[in-house]
Amino acid sequence: MRKLTALGLALALSVAALAATGAQATGHTTATVYEAFSYHGVVEPSVTSATGSCFTSSGVTPRDDAWRCTVGNTLYDPCFSSAFAFGIVVCPVPWQDSGTEIHLTKPLPKSGSHTLPSLSLQPWAVETASGSFCVLSSGASSVVHGHRLNYFCGKSAKQGLWGFPSRKKEPWTILIAPLNAKVLKHRVTLVRAWM
Repeated sequence: MRKLTALGLALALSVAALAATGAQATGHTTATVYEAFSYHGVVEPSVTSATGSCFTSSGVTPRDDAWRCTVGNTLYDPCFSSAFAFGIVVCPVPWQDSGTEIHLTKPLPKSGSHTLPSLSLQPWAVETASGSFCVLSSGASSVVHGHRLNYFCGKSAKQGLWGFPSRKKEPWTILIAPLNAKVLKHRVTLVRAWM
């Protein structure tokens, strides 16, 4: 009887693994409104602590709870605040469920945005089907045929993502090309997106 139960459990696990693989193979982009805090203001991701300040609203997302902050000479964008967590913001690395918790040396500035977090916003971070993690840049960038080099994928990446994701069908796709591209021809599938 125990052998049968163990066999049944192994079979159930195999079926679940195949179902998960099948779901990924069907090509679906998982979009998430990133939440750095619980409803009661408790920090959600695993964080390291630092001291710094935020000087303006985020340059990569118009969310009213998103900020552009510094710790020493290091710039963080986006960092998120909560009305229930006074004096701190969280600057996440969403694919690692980690980030930096900045203890603020001065109050947050007034937000110029009144945009609530929503899945309708453009993603500020994405994961490609090949496993690259890319973040939206707010700095100066190249433009080819009306498409800006928007997403940079790691420090040593030789390619970037151009424009914004196409959401016309699942999975979402986006243009990919070298950082010095003159022509944009290829698209890559996105498996995850954070707004």
